[in-house]
Amino acid sequence: MNKKIVLEDGEEYYGTGFGANKEAVYEIVFNTSMVGYQEIVSDPSYTYQMVVMTYPLIGNYGITDDDYETKQPTIGGMVVREYNDLPSNFRYTKTLSEYLEENDIPGIAGVDTRKLTRSIREKGSRKAIITDAKTKKEDALKKIKQYKMPKDAVEKVSCKKKWYSRTSNPKYNVVAVDCGIKLNIIRSLNKRRCNVTVVPYNTTAKEIEELKPDGVFLSNGPRRPREC
Repeated sequence: MNKKIVLEDGEEYYGTGFGANKEAVYEIVFNTSMVGYQEIVSDPSYTYQMVVMTYPLIGNYGITDDDYETKQPTIGGMVVREYNDLPSNFRYTKTLSEYLEENDIPGIAGVDTRKLTRSIREKGSRKAIITDAKTKKEDALKKIKQYKMPKDAVEKVSCKKKWYSRTSNPKYNVVAVDCGIKLNIIRSLNKRRCNVTVVPYNTTAKEIEELKPDGVFLSNGPRRPREC
């Protein structure tokens, strides 16, 4: 075990690193999905967050080219019980570890995720650091204390200019306000014969009205809505 997680209250969890070999401090949360780790790791909602997967086996079907929720992942890190680096799936094009490494995202496996999830459930999400197993707890806690949670998560993940996702034989025109929108939402609107115009989070009501949409969709996104 060459890596560990230290929480801001001093709890420690040891494991083995995969993905990017880096130290990182983020808010730690958990996800109870049994499948869909690719969608989770590419979900803008997890910007600046380290996600603990409660399902024990992660990585077994690799990463495919068609299942991303965003083109550029912004998740902070991934914590798993057992990581599988030999996927069995005819659609896969790379392993989860390769994807994380390419996007500079650290992962840690071999962690007691049952205990860690209970801690998060009972004490709430907290700041945590993925660091080298040899790092002294006092040094880790000092780095956690110095870390300030960013307040620009929506600005970071929202598109910078409007873009279009058109479908054949459209019936409606929808404007989607991108506060961290998932690509599957746009695909779902296209399936319902909607041409979609995706606009940045800070687009004004007047600009949206000028597009004369049949409907307006406000996406979900990272962090707390009051920060917007």
